[in-house]
Amino acid sequence: MEEKKITSAACQEVEKDGYSIKREINVTASVGKKDLFYFLLYHNYARFIGVIGFLFSAACLVGAVISFGKVELYSTLLLLLIGVMFTVYQPIALYRKAVKQAKHPVMQKPMNYSFGEEGMGVSQDDNCAAVSWDELWKIVARKKAIYVFTDPIRANIIPRTNNERKITMILELARTKMPASHVKGK
Repeated sequence: MEEKKITSAACQEVEKDGYSIKREINVTASVGKKDLFYFLLYHNYARFIGVIGFLFSAACLVGAVISFGKVELYSTLLLLLIGVMFTVYQPIALYRKAVKQAKHPVMQKPMNYSFGEEGMGVSQDDNCAAVSWDELWKIVARKKAIYVFTDPIRANIIPRTNNERKITMILELARTKMPASHVKGK
């Protein structure tokens, strides 16, 4: 994926280089610690390995309860420790990570998104970037936000708060520009 970063004064040059974004749907989004936390939960638990890890930890917790008093205490404690890792510790660690990321200066300022026929434009202060539809990896709509992935790891988070109508329009446009398997949710 080639992402072109430019200053706002040079945003006009983007159109000359084939990265033009017809400004059809504009959204301004501020991402807070809650939005980041929900994204991290989704990103860690929606993948196959996250589901397996959670199910294994839950089974260990059940095993610890069932084995209490029937086997050696250290075996029960080991099951309890393993069970707590994905079901209790992981969400707490993800929340702490979200709080830390939310304090980053970039996250303190709102992002401006533009979705058009050519793709997505993103700007903040004097910086802007344009990504064509075929360079986007996938878009996932969740209850609280949509995640616009530029690759399997990084995503732009657009909270649904105050943006519900525009998000519906973005998803409709994305379904016409991207393969159906790359746009999930509603």
